[in-house]
Amino acid sequence: MANYDVLCFLEYYADRANVLSGGKRNATYQWQNFYQNTQQLGSADTAAQGDYRYLAFDIDGFGSVEASSIADLSFEAAATAELVDITDTALGADNLIIASLYVQNVGSDAFDASSAQLISRYIGSIEGASVTETSVEWTINPAINKLNPQVPTRKITVNMVDKQNKLYE
Repeated sequence: MANYDVLCFLEYYADRANVLSGGKRNATYQWQNFYQNTQQLGSADTAAQGDYRYLAFDIDGFGSVEASSIADLSFEAAATAELVDITDTALGADNLIIASLYVQNVGSDAFDASSAQLISRYIGSIEGASVTETSVEWTINPAINKLNPQVPTRKITVNMVDKQNKLYE
């Protein structure tokens, strides 16, 4: 059995309206929890841009597939001034969190896009937070109804809406 390194890349967007810049995701803050040096996702995720700074954090709640899960994601890190400020702002804002979980061959001294595989990607927003003198904890929610998480089975077009309206005339 092969050994793998497990890495998490976390993107925080202060405003959902400004996620894309030039066709790529442009996060307000970007962190990763494995390498001391800043990393880039490169060809592993061509839709992302920028450097991911190191931040020692724990994250728990990923699903087992490459899709947004319906459970909450838990984030915990040391209470730095930056994270406390972000937390204060995030609770009243329309923020967005994208957390990507990767595995790659063990022993690399940097993120290796050629051996890395995306295991799960979680997309949600900060629903709750707890700040103490030593730690910051976020509860990240996928912002869908957990009791009835249904997604439309196909794209709804204008023609379909018109047909429905004609039924009631």
